[in-house]
Amino acid sequence: MRAIKDIVGKQVKDLITKFFYKNNHLCFQILLHTRMNETIAYGVYVNYSEYKKDFDNLQNARSNNLKITIQNKNKEKEIRTAKVA
Repeated sequence: MRAIKDIVGKQVKDLITKFFYKNNHLCFQILLHTRMNETIAYGVYVNYSEYKKDFDNLQNARSNNLKITIQNKNKEKEIRTAKVA
């Protein structure tokens, strides 16, 4: 994955989770709302444990003013569909 943008934790005003369904799968999207009133899509996840791990890491980076690298982390590709014979 290639970095799109780097920001530091103190620039993040709010961490937002958007929940939605896509193809009958619950998806989680992490959005970063910055102090410059910009909303950045961090990633979309279908796996809750991956979402939670990244969300916790972002909370830690925000609290400790660490660097946050925005990447193309679209986890929707992990949705598997069952083949019907």
